[in-house]
This record gives sequence, C-alpha cells and structure tokens, in this order.
Amino acid sequence: MFLRSGSFAALVAGAILWNAGCATTGSVTTAQNGLLAQLMKEDQASRTGDSVARSDEDRIQLVLKEIGSGHVRTPEDQFNAALVLDHSPMTFRNERLVAKSPHDYLLAHFLAKAAFERGNKEARQLVAQTIDRYLSMTAGYQKYGTNRFINQKTGQEELAPIDRNTTDAERAVYGIQPLAELLKQYPEAPRSPPPR
Repeated sequence: MFLRSGSFAALVAGAILWNAGCATTGSVTTAQNGLLAQLMKEDQASRTGDSVARSDEDRIQLVLKEIGSGHVRTPEDQFNAALVLDHSPMTFRNERLVAKSPHDYLLAHFLAKAAFERGNKEARQLVAQTIDRYLSMTAGYQKYGTNRFINQKTGQEELAPIDRNTTDAERAVYGIQPLAELLKQYPEAPRSPPPR
C-alpha cells in the first residue's frame, strides 16, 4: 500500500502528537530540544543574509531525524521544527516555482498547529503560513493569503491566488489581516493549474 504525501505527513504528525502527549504526562517536564532551537536560530539568521554553516537542506534533514527519533516533544520543539520545515527548498521546473518536498510544508503545518494548540503563541501565524505554503505548492492557491512570490516575468511580488471561501474571521484566528487589506499591499497572481 502506498501513502499519499498528505497521508504520510498526517501519520507522522499523529506520531509526534502521541509522543508529545507521552512526554507531558505525569509530573516529569520535558526540556526543550537544544538542537532544534539552534536549527531554528540558524534558519532565521540565513533569512537575514547572515552566514551559517548548514544549508536549508542540512537543517531539514536534522529536523526530520529528530522527528523520527521522537525528540520533538515540547510546543517549542514543534514550533522550531515547523519553522525550519517551512523553508524547504523550491526550484524552477518548466518555468514554474515548485517545491522539492511539498510534504515538508504539510508536516510543518501539523507541527505549528500542535504547538499553537499547546500554548505556543509564536506558532499562531505559522499555522496559516505553513498550510498556505503547502497549498500554493500543491493545489495552486492558498487559504489565508500569507504567501507571496516574485513574478519571474515582471519582477513584481505577488500573492499566490487566494481561496475566497476563507473568511476574514478565519484569518483573524491566526493573526492574518482581512483579504481587502492584503490585496491593498500586493496584487494577486492569476490562478493557474496546480504544479505537476
């Protein structure tokens, strides 16, 4: 039996949540994973142009290893892992920007959502950003309106197409501005078929 990437990510996320539940039962408090905290700091430093020793791919592989080893236990661990996975690399294929591993974004979404539901307020916007990244790379649209890309023909920054069924009330839950405000800041790209 083969699992679709969404099913795989859901299965892994379920294991993470179960592991986190086991880690927080009883009177024993699990300490934050220092490696995940360091990887998140490196990820953020690389986003601002600072030189860091590890690449995005290196950090992602280490995060996946920590997940597989059951070392993602606290809401902070979940947030740190989600932030690193949300920066999984993209590439151009047939003049379209595509994700190398879109399931990393879905896994990041499950981690961010779990962190937020367990009280990590930093994960609030990341919940929306990760599902938007996943949908933008797989379905060709986003739910909340958090993902922007550079139009390769015009050089202009544009919002990935946005699902009009998502309400501003839903956006507000995750600290995202109303749709009208988002569209004042950036134009929306036309909807196109999902990447293959």
